Formats: sequence, C-alpha cells, structure tokens
Amino acid sequence: MALEELNSLRDTIDSRSTPLPASASAADPAALGQLHARTWWLHWSLFVYFNHDQGRTLLLETFLSPTYLNTIQTSCPWILRYLVVSSILSRKAPSQSSRVRHSIREIVKIVQMEEYQYTDPVTTFLKELYVEFDFEAAQKALKEAEKVVANDFFLDNFGDEFMDNARYLISEAYCRIHQRIDIGCVPWFYSSLGRILGLVVGPWRWDVLPSWN
Repeated sequence: MALEELNSLRDTIDSRSTPLPASASAADPAALGQLHARTWWLHWSLFVYFNHDQGRTLLLETFLSPTYLNTIQTSCPWILRYLVVSSILSRKAPSQSSRVRHSIREIVKIVQMEEYQYTDPVTTFLKELYVEFDFEAAQKALKEAEKVVANDFFLDNFGDEFMDNARYLISEAYCRIHQRIDIGCVPWFYSSLGRILGLVVGPWRWDVLPSWN
C-alpha cells in the first residue's frame, strides 16, 4: 500500500510536466515548485524503499532516472549516500534489471562529478575502490562507512549486509586487476575473498577467474 501511494504521488508530481530549471535563479515559480516537490518526494521515499523487500532495487531504478538524478544533483546531493548503499546492497540480488546490476559503474561517475558538493565515507569508499584503485584507502573508508551506516536512521538494519557486499566488491575488484594473489598476506582477504571463493590460505594462480557479471 505504501509503495502504491508513493508511486501515485510521484506520478502526480511528474504529470505537471514542467521542465526542471537549469538554475534556481533562472527558474519560474512553477519549475521551482516542481523541483521542491520532487526533492521532498525523494526524502519521503526513503521511508518506503528501506522498508520494502525490493526497495533498494526500486530506489535505483527511480533515482537513476534522468529527472530524479537531476533533482538529486541540483537540490539534495546527500541522497547519494542512499544511492551508493542501494547499489552495494543490490549487487548480488538474484533478480534485477541489467541497469541495476551494473548501476555501480554509473554511480561511480556521479560520485566523482558531485564530490565538490557532497562526500561522506560511503561515497569515498566507492571512489577509492573504483576510481583510485587504492584498496588500503578503500578499506579505511569502509571502516568509517560502517559507522555511518550503523548510525543512519534508514540504513542501520542493513549494516551486516552492507559490509558483506562491500567486502565482496573489494574482492571482485582486486581479482580483476591481479593474476596472482597471496591471500595469507592480506588479512582482510583471509576473511572475505577466501570465504567467498572457498579457498584456503596460500598463493594461488588465477588461471580461470569466476564470473563476476
């Protein structure tokens, strides 16, 4: 019921069909009103999307649409935290669209673009992992992100799942750029990569990597 009401409200807001202003100073009152309504809708939607079984996937599909992504970038860049977390939580979801499955690539570009006006440990983790390829910095950012998630009203129930999927992403990224990995030399790989791939400690040659698609 809540999801249906949320979608109905979004349709009502979008039906006004007023172009989103390029800048607040040049906007007419109707365009600013619609921007304001969409901004509030994005915040209200968090109550639904983080209390629904398919909420994180639905959040990605909506927030990444041009209209609402533009609203986030224009009016509420802090919503990027929830976009990043949803992409991480949805990474291993069994049923999802191609866009959701590959949403992290798109979100990384957005995080880079919006870094000048918003950043936190969650967005920093993604940047260090996929832009800088700095695994030590990513691990440090992840430790801080764990605290952020644990203290966030909408995210605190997803802490364990977030950490498990984030470590999976670190392992995935590391395997993509290394042909030989000594798991025993990297403590956090002992608990994440070794467990994910079912390996024991020791030097391994990755002649055939698992599929990460």
